[in-house]
Amino acid sequence: MKIGFARTEITPPIGTYLSGQLLPVKAINIESPLYATAMCLDDGTAGVLLCSCDILMIPNQLNVQICSDVAKTTGLPKNNIVVCATHIHSGPNVAEVFGKGANEKYIKEFRRNLTEVMKKAWAVRQEGILKTVKGNLPGLAFNRRFVMSSGTVETHPLKCNPHIVQAEGPDSKQLDVLYACNVRGKPLGAAIVFGCHATVMERDNKRISSDYPGKASGGLARRLGKNAKVLFLQGASGNICQVNPRDTSRYEVGLSWAKRMGREIAACAFELIEEKAKAVSGRVRILNKTIHIPCRNIYPGLLSWARKHKKNRPVDIPSLSNYGVEKYGQARPPVMALEDVFKTQFWADFYADEIKTMERLRRKEPNVEFTIKVIAIGDWSLVALPCELFVEWAGIIRSYSPFKYTMVVELANGWNGYVPTPKAFERSGGYETKELSTTMLVPEAGSMIVECVINMLHAAKRLRTAR
Repeated sequence: MKIGFARTEITPPIGTYLSGQLLPVKAINIESPLYATAMCLDDGTAGVLLCSCDILMIPNQLNVQICSDVAKTTGLPKNNIVVCATHIHSGPNVAEVFGKGANEKYIKEFRRNLTEVMKKAWAVRQEGILKTVKGNLPGLAFNRRFVMSSGTVETHPLKCNPHIVQAEGPDSKQLDVLYACNVRGKPLGAAIVFGCHATVMERDNKRISSDYPGKASGGLARRLGKNAKVLFLQGASGNICQVNPRDTSRYEVGLSWAKRMGREIAACAFELIEEKAKAVSGRVRILNKTIHIPCRNIYPGLLSWARKHKKNRPVDIPSLSNYGVEKYGQARPPVMALEDVFKTQFWADFYADEIKTMERLRRKEPNVEFTIKVIAIGDWSLVALPCELFVEWAGIIRSYSPFKYTMVVELANGWNGYVPTPKAFERSGGYETKELSTTMLVPEAGSMIVECVINMLHAAKRLRTAR
């Protein structure tokens, strides 16, 4: 196996608008640089390129353009290129979200940088040894949707809200590592997969920051040694964040917490590599499949309301809770829990615009092209999905996978919003299932995706057997 790594900086200039919040925030300084990091695997007959970027998300069209650019410069098929976002909420916009346009000037540079870094990773590949390992790291990533005493769901409830009954789904704790060294045993780099929204920097943060993913990848790179490069690949985290609303002893937002998460992830990954990593060998198999998923229909009464809704000016802009980290009953006005923001005039105006946007997009493209990629070598596999996947779906994929090691990576190959579970859609309340442009697919999307993924994994396994 020939293996190559490369890294390049993709930090935007100060003054750039940051993505990931309801309101636009302009960066006033840089907390940490942003990077794109690439890894290539080449068995002599087939090769694959993975690239991880410190960005919120990469829209489908831009992903296709980047893959086409890389294919031209490396000779690899477009299907063999996987571009992923770490999902930081403190970087530039390269996608239009919540009515905020993409930074077109930055996109040109971003596209060029990604092409160059993947070209370099391919050019510097050398004979190496590949290893993989899976482990658990509990206590850092928690389900952010809670069933309340009313029977409804609340996303990001404040800490120790007495109306909390239980979390709607499981927490996230799986940590996967793909590690590479040269034939002399010198580390070349690694890829980490861990699922948790990169929302550790505060909502009103004005600093460009790689959040905890950058701290984790940088921390592991330092442990591995000089010149080692590490990709952070976002695991299934559509309903996962860093805040535990049942624990008042911790304050899980801000730079210090991002650093703590990064240290713990890096330390755990390094320990897994040192003690439990197993060699991966065999041919590279790449499967690519695009399925068509219908866009969600808007309830006619809701659409009628949105079209008739009139905005009142001026509107008080709420100060949104830091992902529920404040204590229930002690949050000082104007700070509000997310559920309370949904009751404001500000949200009514925002929601009406989103519903009309959804309907416009649905009419333009009633079926979304959803591209799934599966990479497999020996008894290791990676599933790359263009969405924000609820953690339950990743558990199902791993349980039905015929491979001993299966990494499930979201925000890869593009972006098509949240993919909740059917049970999540059945309950009222919460954010991830609302009629928003961030939840554009039908409730059946998750089942369609998982069925396709499992079939692809079994097909990849059969290819190994055939060889």
